[in-house]
Amino acid sequence: SCLSFRVSVNKFSMSFFFLAGIDFKIRTIELDGKKIKLQIWDTAGQERFRTITTAYYRGAMGIMLVYDITNEKSFDNIKNWIRNIEEHASSDVERMILGNKCDMNDKRQVSKERGEKLAIDYGIKFLETSAKSSMNVEEAFFILARDIMTKLNRKMNDSNSSGAGGPVKITENRSKKASFFRCLLL
Repeated sequence: SCLSFRVSVNKFSMSFFFLAGIDFKIRTIELDGKKIKLQIWDTAGQERFRTITTAYYRGAMGIMLVYDITNEKSFDNIKNWIRNIEEHASSDVERMILGNKCDMNDKRQVSKERGEKLAIDYGIKFLETSAKSSMNVEEAFFILARDIMTKLNRKMNDSNSSGAGGPVKITENRSKKASFFRCLLL
């Protein structure tokens, strides 16, 4: 929740309340000269909202799994969330694991190496972040957005090259509208 608040309004609050189960934020970024609107659906990964969360998987293009490096239980839950994603999300959804609160190294319960190993085991990218100090927050969202954009471009190129054999005319849309990516933050 602090991560979505940080990336959407570039602020941090120690007193962030999460009442509804899902928080929605929008952030427009520029990536490779294109405006990309990120729709960020933040579920805070709470078990009591798991049934609500699975409904949001279907349209998600990217999912960030966030654990608190000062809370072993939150790290242990990442595997459960990954299984849940594998059951309910699109098979080609981009995923990323974030170890948050890396500014609180003195209270660390989960080593960076364990986070990296988990990410490698599942073939997922990994970063440690701090919503408080803003460390790697922007980078995480840009990496995920770039991975989504790369995948979409690859799909478009694959579908254009596997056409009915005839020439394909590609025209550039000169509209200034932003593309949008739906990202889910667990």
